[in-house]
Amino acid sequence: MRGIDVSYANGTIDWSRLRSQINFAILRSSFGSDLPGQTDNCYYHNAEGCIQNNIPFGTYHFAYFVDEKTAREEAAFAVRLANRFSGHSGMIALDIEEDSQRYAASCGMSPDWTKCACAFLEYIEAAGYRPVLYTNDNWMTNIFDYEKLKRYPLWLASPGASEDVPKRYANIVLWQNSWDGHFAGIRGDVDTDVCYDKRIFAVEDEVPSAKPSEKPITIPISQIHSSKTVNYEVCITSEDGVNIRSGAGTSYAILGAVPKGERLKVSRQTSGGGYTWGLIEYHGITGWIALNFAEKVRLKSLDTIAREVIRGDWGAGEERVRRLTAAGYNYNAVQNRVNELMS
Repeated sequence: MRGIDVSYANGTIDWSRLRSQINFAILRSSFGSDLPGQTDNCYYHNAEGCIQNNIPFGTYHFAYFVDEKTAREEAAFAVRLANRFSGHSGMIALDIEEDSQRYAASCGMSPDWTKCACAFLEYIEAAGYRPVLYTNDNWMTNIFDYEKLKRYPLWLASPGASEDVPKRYANIVLWQNSWDGHFAGIRGDVDTDVCYDKRIFAVEDEVPSAKPSEKPITIPISQIHSSKTVNYEVCITSEDGVNIRSGAGTSYAILGAVPKGERLKVSRQTSGGGYTWGLIEYHGITGWIALNFAEKVRLKSLDTIAREVIRGDWGAGEERVRRLTAAGYNYNAVQNRVNELMS
């Protein structure tokens, strides 16, 4: 099988023209940490184009992790994005190369790259996807411990090399054989690939999803007492959703994520790292979200709410108190206006 791998750098692709020219595609989904802006700008368009044109595809994530913990967090990011198109793609590749090294060095870190790669790939496998390692011959020979990684399918980058190079590796499934392919439907050069095992793109019978932990999350939630009490609702506006963290800062552990469009009650608020943070609960997970990626839900006018109360929309007695307070309204003010309207 012959195909391509693409990212935002290839611009807007006309997948309807490509479908007669390729057998598969590999799409960059993301890079680095799970933050708004680090999803590939063309990922959604490319995935939808492949689905609409029946082109088998996989995804890849570019690594900027610095240890095993951040490797697993980046893997969770890649899984979350792959799940957007669950049922259509079965593989997630880890792209780790020289820029990954440069970033780690700029942070003063010297990762054990083999352990980090294993941590990422193990997470992908546990989530129900086929984990693939993208790297080159130099990394496999001089940086990675090949013996510890050979259980994972390999996507080897060796453009221009003879076919003898990929044949050195028993676990080879993909070979990136050029960086200068040309196809109708894509402007400029594009990476081309050879696939030796089409099963790598196949989707399992069950929809891939992250396996739930057998034990409840026990990570303590920080900054409860140093934050102020609030009572309002927000709606998530970021296309990529927002992470739930154990503390009000991007360095805290990721406990889960909230997709775009969800409405949440914020009970406490604080600031940190250039963001405003709100304490929320979502599907049984309590933690902090960056409110910069949400909008406060506007409350209805006092007269509107009072008329809804009179109509019976908010219940009576203690139920009315509870529901109005939970929605962010001042119960006494609403009840006083109800009395005025009914007098």
